[in-house]
Amino acid sequence: MNQIIKLLIELGPLVVFFYANSHFSDENGVGGLIPATQVFMVAMAISMVASKILLKKIALMLWISAGLVAIFGGLTIYFESEIFIKIKPTILYTLFAITLLGGYFFGKPFLKNIMEAGMPPIEEIAWMKMSRNWGLFFIGCAILNEILWRNLSNADWISAKIWIFMPLSFIFAFAQMPIVLKHQLEEETED
Repeated sequence: MNQIIKLLIELGPLVVFFYANSHFSDENGVGGLIPATQVFMVAMAISMVASKILLKKIALMLWISAGLVAIFGGLTIYFESEIFIKIKPTILYTLFAITLLGGYFFGKPFLKNIMEAGMPPIEEIAWMKMSRNWGLFFIGCAILNEILWRNLSNADWISAKIWIFMPLSFIFAFAQMPIVLKHQLEEETED
């Protein structure tokens, strides 16, 4: 049940952002990104409060994402420029990539800190491999976001968040399962 609540807390603000953009945009998909960003910022704050109340803590990734939404959403609203909210995913993906690959190069699988609770026990080498893989994946996502926001309309860029980035993330996560299965530790049972 906690995993479902966690998923709703993490995805809820994005769903609200997509809906708000479509609600505030004109028939050509123009004009909705700035008011949608305002709604997104409020939704992120609500998400953090919900996490604290329902899960008794706010996950590190939620803190980072909320911080970036506050900074780049604030810049978007203040300067009335959509560019800031469009580069936020690029910066977030880049931070994740630097953190995971930096940990990989220094022998610290930071991915373990984030995902260990939802995974079966696995060997340290698996955490290292997945940290490397996810780091590279996030570099690819950062590059893809830069290509898409520069070449697509606002509506198409937002659609890409749903129809490209989410499926890619699920497919990539599923592609990591052979590493998990290969390096899964036997659970100790008490007699």
